[in-house]
Amino acid sequence: MHTSQDRVITTTSGPVRGIIVDEVSGYLGIPYAAPPVNNLRWKPPIPPEPWKEPRLMDKFGPACPQSESPLTEKIESMSEDCLSLNIWTSSNRESELLPVMMFIHGGGFARGRGSLPMYNKTYLAQKGVILVTINYRLGAFGFLAHPALTAESTHNSSGNYGIMDQIMALKWIKANISQFGGDPDNITIFGQSAGGVSVAALMTSPLPKGLFHRVIAQSSGYIPTPIRHLNKKQNGLDSMEALGLRFAERLGIASQGNTLKSMRAKSWQEIVTAWETTVQNKQTGTRVSGAWMLNHVITDGYVLQQSPGEAFKSGKQHNIPFMTGSTADEGSIMPLLMNLSTVEKYHIYLERCFGEQSQKVISLYPAHDDISAVQAVRKLLGDSFVSGARMLARNMSTIQPKTYLYQFSMLPKLSVFNTPGTKKKDLGCYHTAELLYVFHFLPGSKPKDRDSKLSQEIMGYWIRFARNGDPNGDNAVYWPAYDMSEEKHLNLDNHISMGHHLSSKSCDIIDEIAEAKRHF
Repeated sequence: MHTSQDRVITTTSGPVRGIIVDEVSGYLGIPYAAPPVNNLRWKPPIPPEPWKEPRLMDKFGPACPQSESPLTEKIESMSEDCLSLNIWTSSNRESELLPVMMFIHGGGFARGRGSLPMYNKTYLAQKGVILVTINYRLGAFGFLAHPALTAESTHNSSGNYGIMDQIMALKWIKANISQFGGDPDNITIFGQSAGGVSVAALMTSPLPKGLFHRVIAQSSGYIPTPIRHLNKKQNGLDSMEALGLRFAERLGIASQGNTLKSMRAKSWQEIVTAWETTVQNKQTGTRVSGAWMLNHVITDGYVLQQSPGEAFKSGKQHNIPFMTGSTADEGSIMPLLMNLSTVEKYHIYLERCFGEQSQKVISLYPAHDDISAVQAVRKLLGDSFVSGARMLARNMSTIQPKTYLYQFSMLPKLSVFNTPGTKKKDLGCYHTAELLYVFHFLPGSKPKDRDSKLSQEIMGYWIRFARNGDPNGDNAVYWPAYDMSEEKHLNLDNHISMGHHLSSKSCDIIDEIAEAKRHF
């Protein structure tokens, strides 16, 4: 890998100098907002303090503080001063402005970072787009709501700071990306898992209107799930402020005049620990996947007026070209990620997430012992992801003709998770598997390998969609727009093909459960 310094570029924040890697210019760790520390902890992001001398942007910014997972690699640097972005663009710049693709990472809103090596390969930039990866606030730092925070807010709300960070990054990109060769009027946001939920939330928030022009939501399967309200109980869920009060108690802080001062005086390590224990299931210690969304993104009346799922159903989302999809075995990794390994934990999980509908779910996804419980979790959550993608495609296609649905079915050669005792083949086409191909993160593959070829084909679809809102062209297998009559989707597998009515029976069951839960 060849690395050298690139030219200086002037931004609204200050001048930056990048590096050149494999004929791609990289600008790493650019602050897009002021450090959200001290009195700025749990406040909307504000612009960074401008600087005058050129900064060499050759290192990724630290990740937002988070608990470490045994299933993922160790994070070397964490800090609340985490609001930075990374830009990858061709060093051989043409006069024509390039389409921009901003990627939002997953991790259940509690983990992850934009600097993950998989996201920062240079292939997409080599193919004629500008790739931007970002950090945003996670866990309590990004999503805590509390009555005292609401009271001090000029918007009379609290929470959803992580979504506001994403909007702030988009504003920075809109203002500055032309200096890097990007088109500020052609910005695609794409994200996976919690990042997929994020782009759906951005699609339904009034705040970022006009800041992006195309959307790719990858594996955002929990969109139909009801979410918490800021300050009232709904859908059988306590308010987010009620959760915030329990969090403060975990920190040993009683509700009193100096509550916020005391909370902001706590170390980030104390914050991470208190939040982890607040949102865990007390009976099982399960890291409930539905709770990742339920305990983070909320209806706050400012960023979100209603849940993304409800907004899509009522046609209140931004009307722009839209692509969405899932992998064939989304649920395979979930028993490990969520610590749902026994029939007892499975039943408690269902009771917590489905309430009065839990018995119906058990009858449809039965479990009589620990082995069958793991299989039930895999099937239930796998179906939920597919159902979520179908719901988005169905609702979007009623207002936007350029709506596209896919399923990724290729059995990958490697796993992005550290799964001791679990064979790669046992995970199937697992949650996140498509990212290896979207970013061409295929160590050891050769150009003629099927994996490499599929990656090239997928990158082609994604880039063409970013360029003009239509993934077709370049002699690729034709991908028709989604419509309710035939419900066509593109199957991304060893051989790319068309499919119809993806998992329709299972999706109908999940939709029925979700609709019933919405009314209890």
